[in-house]
Amino acid sequence: MYTRAHKTRLNLVFSLFIVLLSLLLIRVIYIELAKADDYSLLAKKQHTAVITLQPKRGTIYDRNFRPLAVSINLDSVFANPREMADKRADAKLLASAMGLNEQFVYDRIRRDKGFVWIKRKVDPKESEKVGNLKIKGIGFEKEPKRVYPNNFLASQVIGYAGTDDNGLEGLELKYDGYLKGTPGYRVTMRDARRRPIASFECEYYPSRDGHDLVLTIDDVIQHIAERELDWAVEKFHPIGACIIVMDPRKGDILAMSSRPTFNLNSFQNVDAEKKRNRSVTDMYEPGSIFKIVTASAALEEKAVGLDDRFYCENGAWKHAGGRILHDHKPHGWLTFRQVIEKSSNIGTVKVAMKLGQEDLYTYIKKFGFGDLTNIDLPGEVPGLIRPPSRWSGTSIYAIPMGQEISVTPVQMACAMSVIANGGKLMKPRIIQSIQDKHSETIKEFPVTVVRQVLSEKTAATMRDILSGVVEDGTGQLARVEGYEAGGKTGTSQKIENGTYSHSKFIASFVGFAPANNPKVVVVVMLDQPHPLYYGGVVAAPVFSRVVRDTLRYMDIKPNAAIQVRREVELDTVED
Repeated sequence: MYTRAHKTRLNLVFSLFIVLLSLLLIRVIYIELAKADDYSLLAKKQHTAVITLQPKRGTIYDRNFRPLAVSINLDSVFANPREMADKRADAKLLASAMGLNEQFVYDRIRRDKGFVWIKRKVDPKESEKVGNLKIKGIGFEKEPKRVYPNNFLASQVIGYAGTDDNGLEGLELKYDGYLKGTPGYRVTMRDARRRPIASFECEYYPSRDGHDLVLTIDDVIQHIAERELDWAVEKFHPIGACIIVMDPRKGDILAMSSRPTFNLNSFQNVDAEKKRNRSVTDMYEPGSIFKIVTASAALEEKAVGLDDRFYCENGAWKHAGGRILHDHKPHGWLTFRQVIEKSSNIGTVKVAMKLGQEDLYTYIKKFGFGDLTNIDLPGEVPGLIRPPSRWSGTSIYAIPMGQEISVTPVQMACAMSVIANGGKLMKPRIIQSIQDKHSETIKEFPVTVVRQVLSEKTAATMRDILSGVVEDGTGQLARVEGYEAGGKTGTSQKIENGTYSHSKFIASFVGFAPANNPKVVVVVMLDQPHPLYYGGVVAAPVFSRVVRDTLRYMDIKPNAAIQVRREVELDTVED
């Protein structure tokens, strides 16, 4: 028999049950209505796997479609630590198979995670060793790795891509957006142990591979240029050097290299000095090679004639600026042609004074100095040239012979190309086109004439004068066996603590060949060569060696008559 107290307790329990049931019902309604999407998404995530599909990075080719940078698929090793039983023993085995530190591997797999990378993009032998271990919880994922077949070749131009396939230097960086492609994904169902069920594929979006770059570089000419630059570095011990081979008619860069250099397949921990592309990033006072600008401007403006004579003060001239200007050897009277052939500083300055500083500056700018060439390479600098309003009282005695002005090697290549191609300033071109995987052109890089700088007549006259520099003047070590060439030597003093150094020099040579119909322009620059440092001694021979093998590779036949003439001249001198 229930008492009143029993009924009260029973009612209280029933009421509590009703309240709890109501709360539970409210919770169910809340979950069903307000949180349905969230829990549905969570369930979907637990039962589906989204697998990223990495695109293949585009190939970089030379002008003849020889690969300079390619991507291959390699295994990357990962672990599911939650499935690994004896982690300490597994770490030891994995470290031995992949050449890793055992503690490093253990620290990775001791984590309470379902996925950790152990080592990415391992070589096939390491992958095979890991597979043979048959360790539970260890798996492989295919990832593309960037490979450079020629190791050191054109390293500063090509640049490199990092572990995540992002471009980090050079053209790999500049055109990363075209090269890297677009990732895709695949969505599949997973079982209770979170393993993909291949037969249940829900969604698939394919990756799009990157586009290919077709360069103007010719890897054979690049090999020739780098081989001879290495010869010069070993022989003359500069702290840095660079070389450019250019087609003067199109502006195509056929070869470009700097020293010191580095292996593109081992770019980690390489210092910035080796990565620097000196052809576009380094400014320097050009010295006597800049006389080609002064001479060309004076001829174009008819300020001088070929047979005009200039007294060169027997090698030492105290000019109106109050300083003494020297020649490397004493000269008396020289014709305009001889002033350039003998590289007389005094004669060149007197030519410039007849031209005038305003016209000189105008032609310096016309030749492209002080402006970017807009070559498609990162890090280019414009050089430095001040307008006449900011010239000092001695500038007219310095600038005509390549002092008080800073240029880049690629600017000098473009300037000499003006003379070589008939007077046109060309935009330097390093890329011909960007193509997709079906060889369809995505983007073209046309040959571009920036402006007409000289008349064809003046350019032809300058080619003739510069041929005399090589045949009879300061550039005789630039002579090319079987070919006639033209060019200009340069030896400039480096500035140290605000004054010109008497022990540190930049030696250079810029020239073209064949002289009657130039196919190549070559710039050679060596920074602080020793013990010899004159451009005509250390840079001119590099030009000669590069041009000889390049013209033969281009199937331009040597002229036997040129060599016979030189031998006759030599016999006459000896007699």
